Amino acid sequence: MNETSNENSVTPPELHGPAAALQRAADAVSLFGAGIAGLCVVSLTMLVLIDIFLAFFSGFLSFVPSGTGIGWEYSAYLMGAAFLLGSGMTLRAGLQLRVELVVSSGKEKLVRFLEIVSAALGTAVTVSLTLWLFQFTLRNFQYGDVSQESFTPLWIPQSVLTFGAAVLAFQMIARLVTALSGNPVNSSKLGAASAIE
Repeated sequence: MNETSNENSVTPPELHGPAAALQRAADAVSLFGAGIAGLCVVSLTMLVLIDIFLAFFSGFLSFVPSGTGIGWEYSAYLMGAAFLLGSGMTLRAGLQLRVELVVSSGKEKLVRFLEIVSAALGTAVTVSLTLWLFQFTLRNFQYGDVSQESFTPLWIPQSVLTFGAAVLAFQMIARLVTALSGNPVNSSKLGAASAIE
């Protein structure tokens, strides 16, 4: 009996109703985005390390360049991509920054109301951001704009940012529907770390 109650306290409750399918789809997309975000962080780390090693060895060997030439530019692309691509899973896991004073008050109706309001506002902001980024990326694709440092077509990194914003918007829409349906909005099993109280 004790083992069952302990297990239920750790395992998040299952979703039910029509909102469950939407939330599962948003979770799958968010996990995919988080996987790409992880690759972005690994690539960013490797790029910084390569630039550090090149800068170090160029002091001793004249034929070694002092850097990759794209370090700063691609670091910015990778950081932005990692941030947006991982934000959907962070939101679903409940690891985003939030005011815990009200949420932990135990007043379920107030907490549910605040979750709905914040999800509605978040949906409006993230959908608007996604649409704006899509239009911006499409415009740069049509004009053929490239970066000044590496002549990289700007639509490529911008399309990754647009996809990351779309992942967050999808998760936010699912959160709103989940909150309206009375289901739990957070799933701790998706978190890669524990929330800082």
